[in-house]
Amino acid sequence: MIKYALLFLFILNISNLTGQEKPNVLMIVLDDLNDHVGVLDGHPQAKTPNIDRLAKEGVLFTNAHANVPVCQPSRASFMTGISPLRSRMWGFDNWMKNKLLAQATTLPEFLTANGYVSMQSGKVFHSPKKGAWSIIGIKKDYGPIAFNGKKSVPHPSSPKGMRELGALDATFFSLADIPEVPSSDDAPGAKGWYNGSWGGKPFRYVNDTDRDLMTDEKSTIWTKKQLEKLEKENASDPFFMAIGLHRPHTPLVVPQKYFDMFPLKNIQTAQIKEEDFADTFLENNNLKKGGMSRGRKAYVGLVEGYESKELALKKYTQAYLASVAFADDRVGELLEALENSKFANNTIVILFSDHGYNLGEKKYLWKYNLWEETTRVPLIIKAPKYSANAGNKVNNPVSLLDIYPTILTLTGNNVSNLILNGKNQLDGFSLEPFLKNPKTKSWDGPDAALTVIASWRSQLPERQHLSVRGKRYRYIKYANGNEELYDHKKDPHEWYNLSSSTKHNTVKQKLSSILNKQLKIVK
Repeated sequence: MIKYALLFLFILNISNLTGQEKPNVLMIVLDDLNDHVGVLDGHPQAKTPNIDRLAKEGVLFTNAHANVPVCQPSRASFMTGISPLRSRMWGFDNWMKNKLLAQATTLPEFLTANGYVSMQSGKVFHSPKKGAWSIIGIKKDYGPIAFNGKKSVPHPSSPKGMRELGALDATFFSLADIPEVPSSDDAPGAKGWYNGSWGGKPFRYVNDTDRDLMTDEKSTIWTKKQLEKLEKENASDPFFMAIGLHRPHTPLVVPQKYFDMFPLKNIQTAQIKEEDFADTFLENNNLKKGGMSRGRKAYVGLVEGYESKELALKKYTQAYLASVAFADDRVGELLEALENSKFANNTIVILFSDHGYNLGEKKYLWKYNLWEETTRVPLIIKAPKYSANAGNKVNNPVSLLDIYPTILTLTGNNVSNLILNGKNQLDGFSLEPFLKNPKTKSWDGPDAALTVIASWRSQLPERQHLSVRGKRYRYIKYANGNEELYDHKKDPHEWYNLSSSTKHNTVKQKLSSILNKQLKIVK
């Protein structure tokens, strides 16, 4: 008990600002959003006016990447500031069962100890930590989803080959496409949408304007009410409000009006080079002979479920773009709620996604790979004290590990004093230098952003599948020694693997050296 009391007192003394001087923080976390955002030019038909507006009001990081491109470990990493290489958390286990992460001071815990009221709604942590927040709003819920009377199931219209992926990943339909699940030997069947991430709670739907609210809609209403309450109470303590939006995570289910924004016949699918996967090595690793990764299974199941590959990819892309537009509207509501409050001029706004998503590139339809579509994420920071630099872009490679230290320095805290097991807890670096001067060369962070996925054969960091993304090149090294190297200046789609090109040996060696350095730092 004495140890924890001393730690709490120590954290309290890290801050350099008084309560009245401290800025508020609104952190908006999207789920599975890749670069299909207007300002990132990831898809020509993406409609994200609210995210785009925030980018004009803040600083946009155009080369930001997830450290682990799947929900649970990514969120564990950016909410503790600890690299997955150090925690060895790169899979799907509950992060609180990880010995190192269980001891860490999470971002809301740190800010609460330094005078903040910490509030969250929606999906911020993948698995919530009890006691981490002062106030909790709407709970995580991916629905609505189809239901068979006992459990959630894929929509009846889901392609047969995708159904083994489960109810969430196999569902990409408008709310207007009401599911009617027939009875079976082990379930009575059910008609209509059901809420609860795994089904069971009826979701009322008549039409787009006469229905129950989805979780993300509830979170934006909750946020507005919280801001009104804080204003009415004339609260003196600053707040840290984290809002986790579920879309565009599967199921890709949103109101019909968002599908109507993207007529199917006009949908542009991802630019795909035939046999692009031939010089890639993800499928060579971790798989039994003849097996497929989850992303490849999803792709094959999708395209085999329709009369043509083009139609299949159009339907899925339409659902994804519709879900992105739905999420963008929620971002707009959050920003409007803040702008209409007295806190508008003293609140830092930071928006990002936990990782991206492949939409058919390299015959892959999911996350958890080391390619650009899945590692790259939107990252925007609007800090009132640096409003003079609004609208600037930063192309320096950064990662989600940099979120925690950035919020700390912007709120007047010393990041070097947060110690865990004799080392600085935070493995990332504050991005504040880029907010001061978007063209600065004086940043302490690495020259490339690191991403890791599990090899499942070892718990040693160096035996995982690893990638580093620099300003121009991406280097991938798989656990079995296979390599990929891409030149983003000449090959933005990562179509041509240059790893065997002697002409690029120097580049490959430089990036390999950066990777090895990061491996050494976290040991």
